[in-house]
Amino acid sequence: MLVCPSCRSFKYARELEAAALRARQLTAAGQLQAARDQWLAALRLLPPGSAQHRGIQREIDKLNRRLSPSPNSWTKRLGPLGVLLAALAKFKTAAFLLLAKAKFLISILAFIGVYWSLFGWWFAVGLTGSVLLHEMGHYLMVRRFGFNAQLPMFLPGFGAYVKWNGANVDPGIRAQISLAGPLFGFFSGLMAYGIFLSTHQTVWLAVAQFAGWINLLNLIPAFIFDGASAMYALGKQARWAVLLVSVALGLVLREYVFLFVGLGAAYRIWKRDFPAEPKEGIAYYFIALIVANGFLSWYCLNQARLLFPHRGF
Repeated sequence: MLVCPSCRSFKYARELEAAALRARQLTAAGQLQAARDQWLAALRLLPPGSAQHRGIQREIDKLNRRLSPSPNSWTKRLGPLGVLLAALAKFKTAAFLLLAKAKFLISILAFIGVYWSLFGWWFAVGLTGSVLLHEMGHYLMVRRFGFNAQLPMFLPGFGAYVKWNGANVDPGIRAQISLAGPLFGFFSGLMAYGIFLSTHQTVWLAVAQFAGWINLLNLIPAFIFDGASAMYALGKQARWAVLLVSVALGLVLREYVFLFVGLGAAYRIWKRDFPAEPKEGIAYYFIALIVANGFLSWYCLNQARLLFPHRGF
């Protein structure tokens, strides 16, 4: 029943591979119960007594031992001393979490302080909020796929980053994690523009323009930018589409960042690091973010030119 009668291949090979990959990712992320559920789902697709069935059962047994430690564990054997050591281990974990949050708070306050001294209080707050939303896009998407992630770290003058753990991640998943930043960053620009419309404080127009510009910059598919990781999910035709759209928008809107995005796409076409299975949906997502962030930056800049014609933007 588990073998295709025509081609004699195993019916659920792809499902098993996907379940095994997901289970290992969840185990690495510390989500043991969810990993166990993935292995149990895979077990149902295998005939009892087969070597594969026994191998998966061993993985489930390992997780069972981790989820329900034996009564003869070190805490039981050592008695009160074991309880004390367990309490110290928990205290160490709590201290580590507090330290991680402290690093986040200290870095974000330093970020605000630097830009407050350069451009004033409101622009510093708006800029920091925009960068924070961008990084939280990465953070939330990493957690959605079951990986461990740390809160963003801010580096004045450079931006911010989210540190996360994930090996052999599917290019489509990595692309979604990378593009979530420019997506959330675009929303931060829309929010800033909405505040500008309601308050008429031009500092928020500046924040909205900067949000569109910096997130467009992050879509350059090279170096450490978000577009570099996302490009691994795009095939040759999709990369050509990114190149042509970027060059066309750069010429029409006269924004040089589009040309850098196009140059990055041309480099990745030349590099030929195409995926085995291109993700067409990621290509549409990528191009939509280029258009959205680029248009936001261009539109806000033109609004500023109308408000301050003598500034010569």
